[in-house]
Amino acid sequence: MLRGSPPGGIASPGIAFNGPPRNDMDDVRGQRFIPPGIRAFLNDRRIDPAIRAYLLGMAGRNTDTWTLAEFQFLTAVVPSLTEIYISTSTLSEFYEFMGLDPASLFEPQLGQGWQASSTTFDPRFYGNTPRRCRTLQRQAQSDPSTVKVQALLSCADPE
Repeated sequence: MLRGSPPGGIASPGIAFNGPPRNDMDDVRGQRFIPPGIRAFLNDRRIDPAIRAYLLGMAGRNTDTWTLAEFQFLTAVVPSLTEIYISTSTLSEFYEFMGLDPASLFEPQLGQGWQASSTTFDPRFYGNTPRRCRTLQRQAQSDPSTVKVQALLSCADPE
């Protein structure tokens, strides 16, 4: 048997087998448990495989790691899944798991009270907005993939 070959198997010369893949070797390491009901929704074959993979990746991550572009994609795609006859109750359950307000399926909000606190970014209040938040807002408009949702939410909090 070759050195580094799997037990009971033969490895090709020059390739060492170092055991099963480690958890930190994947693209996006899961950060939280996905309940069976949510996993069943994410495995629904009516949904495009690329969309399923993307949603599964987002479901496995905490909301504080999301970028604004990911949030925008999620809130644009999930409500449109009603067109392929996925029930609104299933989508609302998924929204709740993701930390979004399930009652606002077609007008997404981040948790309770986020929409009311987003008036920080209203142009009428622009002078009262801290400089870092104005910079973040401009950056979010030009390239939403570089701005974390958590950073925008922290700007909405009073300092």
